[in-house]
Amino acid sequence: MSNKEALRQSYKILSPFSDKQRWEFNNNLVHLNFLTKYLDKSRTIFDAGCGIGILALALTLLGYKVEGGDKYLFTFGSKFAVDDIEKLRTIWKKYNLRISEKDILTDEISQKYDAIISIATIEHQRNPKLFLEKLKNAVKDGGHIYIATPNISHLLNRARFLFGLSPMSGHLKQWFEQGENFTGHFREYTLSELRQMSEWSGLQIVVAKNVQSMRPNIKSGLRAIYMNLFRLLSFILPGAGDTNLILCKK
Repeated sequence: MSNKEALRQSYKILSPFSDKQRWEFNNNLVHLNFLTKYLDKSRTIFDAGCGIGILALALTLLGYKVEGGDKYLFTFGSKFAVDDIEKLRTIWKKYNLRISEKDILTDEISQKYDAIISIATIEHQRNPKLFLEKLKNAVKDGGHIYIATPNISHLLNRARFLFGLSPMSGHLKQWFEQGENFTGHFREYTLSELRQMSEWSGLQIVVAKNVQSMRPNIKSGLRAIYMNLFRLLSFILPGAGDTNLILCKK
C-alpha cells in the first residue's frame, strides 16, 4: 500500500468525522511521506494532538505502531470536539488504534516512545518552551521529535504585510473576545525560529525544511485565482511555503 493509498483509506474509514478535514489531504500526505522516509516501522510513535487520528490511522495501515493523545477532541464545547465520540472509539478499536484523552502539558505519559510527532500544535501553545520540554520528556534517549507548524513568513503573508495587513489578522477577534479561553494560534513561526527553539531545548536537529503543502485547486472566483497564484509561486521561491517541518533527535 502506498502512502497516498493509506491516507485515502484513513479518510474513508474515519468518515464522516474526517469529511470536513479533506482540504488538508495534501498537507497530511507531506507529513506521511516525511515520516515514512525517516522513521522505520520498528519505532513506537506517539502523536501529540492527533485530532480524530487521520495521520495516526494512515501510519497504522502502513504497519507502524502508533498511539495518539488529544485534549480538545474530548472537551465538550470545544470547536475540535466530536459529538459522537463513542462511534469514533469503535472505529479506532476496529483498527487497533489507541487514542486517549491526554494533555501532554499536564498529564503523565506512562511510557517513553521512540518518536513523538506534533503537527499543527505548537502554534496553539501559550508556553512553547514547556511544550517542547514535555515532548522531549516523552521520548527515549536517541529518539526523534517531529514538529510541523504553519510558516508565518509564507508568500501570501509576505504580501499581506507589504500592504499593511497583519499575517495573523484572522485570529484577532477570537483572541480579543475569548481571552484566556482562546484556543487558536497564539504564535506562528519562521523556520529559523523553530530551529532556535529546538536548539534551546537541547535537541539535535536532523532535518529542517520549508515546504508548500497546499496545492492549487480548481475552484473559480477571484479569491481562488490569487490563492492559486501564490501557491504556485510558493513551490518555486525558497522559504515561501506554507509549512515548516523539523525533525530533531534527543
